[in-house]
Amino acid sequence: MRNILAKTTSTAFALALSLQSTGVLAELDKPIMDPAVPFDQMDTNLYNHLKSTPSTYEAWEYGYLPARCHDVAESWENKSPYDMEVYNVLYEDCDTPWVICRHKDSPMSIEKMIDNFGRLPVRLRNLVRVQLAFPARSEGQLLAYAFSDLGDIVFTGDMYPYIRFWFHEIGHIRDANVNASAGDYSASDAWLTEYDKDEYICDAYAKTNNAENFAQEVVVAGYDKIVPGGIAGLVPNYEDIYNQFVNVQEVMGDELCPGGTCDRLFEDDHIVCMGPDAGCVTERDHIAARDVRLASRGEEQPHICDFGL
Repeated sequence: MRNILAKTTSTAFALALSLQSTGVLAELDKPIMDPAVPFDQMDTNLYNHLKSTPSTYEAWEYGYLPARCHDVAESWENKSPYDMEVYNVLYEDCDTPWVICRHKDSPMSIEKMIDNFGRLPVRLRNLVRVQLAFPARSEGQLLAYAFSDLGDIVFTGDMYPYIRFWFHEIGHIRDANVNASAGDYSASDAWLTEYDKDEYICDAYAKTNNAENFAQEVVVAGYDKIVPGGIAGLVPNYEDIYNQFVNVQEVMGDELCPGGTCDRLFEDDHIVCMGPDAGCVTERDHIAARDVRLASRGEEQPHICDFGL
């Protein structure tokens, strides 16, 4: 069950679905459209029609990093915060830099992360606060999870060839923030009404629960807006899920379309010291501050689904 104070939506991508059902996020009982949406065919077309945004980047002074980067490294990925690299990335379409945290052993270079993120429409990038990259947890495993209440996304493994995963994870952030005080949009009557109008869902991963189905439909909705010919040019029976992806387009509006201006949804995370060995905090103060942060977030328990690619 996702913690209400610090909602964490986690996803991972592979051929086989491993599902841990929860009391709230139940597996969907609708059939999968046939043929299903071929998500693995989307990336090339998206890359071809989303141009890279010119950018510059600068590394932070060693010893400091956003609190989320410290805590995910230590608490979720079992990595040392001292091994994290932190960068400010300034794209030409925004006068405020985004922050990217990268573990030194991540297979995704900072240049690859900057390129992928910069291809997204700026109004979609507005929903993201911090991105983090780590090594794969095991050989061939790709995981991604979003702290959707605050716009932070974590990638493990080399996600660079799969830009659709950026759409998917940002979909979780939008889901949590259509009306943040009312809970996830994917659990709302407005979404479920449109969901009920369709007889099918788009693929096996969408069957996981309403939140994952919504995020998959964000990928469909974005593809339909960006690639000439839209989703109809990719899957002939697109009308099987028409009401779902059109509702996503209505909710997200121009966020899915190239162009626009920078208007960030979240304020930057606060900055902390990597630890006493960095020379910017005593061990006692470091542990005390970390424990207060973790306690304030409640028991964040990501629901991690592992797909093998």
